[in-house]
Amino acid sequence: MAEKGLVLAGGGARGSYQVGVYKALEELGWRPQVITGTSVGCLNGALFVQDSWQSACDMWLSIDDSEVMRLPSSDHPAQVAEFLADTVKNGGLDVAPLEQLVDRMLDEQAVRRAPIRFGLVTVNLTDRCPEELALEEIPQGQLKSYLLASASFFPGFRPRDIDGKTFIDGGYTDNMPTALAARLGAQELICVDVDGVGIQRRNTTGLPTLTIQSHWPMGPLMRFDPQQARRNIALCYWDTYRAFDKVLGTAYTLPAAEQAALNRVFTAPYAAHMRRVLRTNPPLALTEGLAVERFGPTRSHELAPLELACELAGVNPARSYTAQELAAAFLEHWPAQKALRFEALLEEEPALALKEAALAAAQPAEFVAAMVWRALTGSGLC
Repeated sequence: MAEKGLVLAGGGARGSYQVGVYKALEELGWRPQVITGTSVGCLNGALFVQDSWQSACDMWLSIDDSEVMRLPSSDHPAQVAEFLADTVKNGGLDVAPLEQLVDRMLDEQAVRRAPIRFGLVTVNLTDRCPEELALEEIPQGQLKSYLLASASFFPGFRPRDIDGKTFIDGGYTDNMPTALAARLGAQELICVDVDGVGIQRRNTTGLPTLTIQSHWPMGPLMRFDPQQARRNIALCYWDTYRAFDKVLGTAYTLPAAEQAALNRVFTAPYAAHMRRVLRTNPPLALTEGLAVERFGPTRSHELAPLELACELAGVNPARSYTAQELAAAFLEHWPAQKALRFEALLEEEPALALKEAALAAAQPAEFVAAMVWRALTGSGLC
């Protein structure tokens, strides 16, 4: 059986997203023999290696900025100025709170005893060279220091000194260490991308690789917020199932068993109404296509209009829906008056509608949402 490698990219507070992948992979029976990571990815990876997924989850759902970095004690201008001067003088923010957090969470001996091979990436600023380190290449008792070195996002965070040498964030050399995973014996890879800042080298391993990433923004890089973390964890959990083709959807999630219901509730009525619209207003096919293209890469062209409409309406993506539930959620969030701006195109047999066609060309996503609203309200949901 091929050795499996999990590769976790750096990305600051967006690292909460990676917590969702590990739970989903366990449920799917995909257990890595190798884990590599950069920056926050290696911090998460170490917790996964020591079998502390629940602790990692609890941590992300409780920490805020003050538990990662020292911040001004007040917003008084004099104190803020003193804080900024100290930050510049010392080459970045003081991450003593993060050190204390790693102290509480990390069990170095558990990581070393684990059957999972582990590696991380940092940059040796003193010697001007990258360091891709397997666990056994890290001296006993220094795993915490190398983890923090990999996550020293200079100049945001202060560099890390180890044995008289200065280290900074591994994202400066390889934010997605696939080559290190291959060196540790991985023969197939899952890479979890959190849209971090850094150098992401092309994967030249030649290994079968599955990349998990979000359609949705995951929040600011340096804002540690439990509510955003909860959303990110749920998004990655479902994105992992999506990557394994176990669910439907690109931005929203439906069980695969909902395909027939989806066809009945949305796909068939939407396609039928669009055919009627395009008979008299054929240029609107380009308008619909433009809206779907702006939505982004999609796994299902037939489902994309409903997903686009739900995104525009602000429907929560961090859960799973039945076809009926997703349709109802859109209708709940999308007022009828917004659809009625395209009133002439909502008729059972739409006529040529130059005014509405012009509005659709100016607002293609809103046009598609109106057509989705028409398809759903015409299917007996409302």
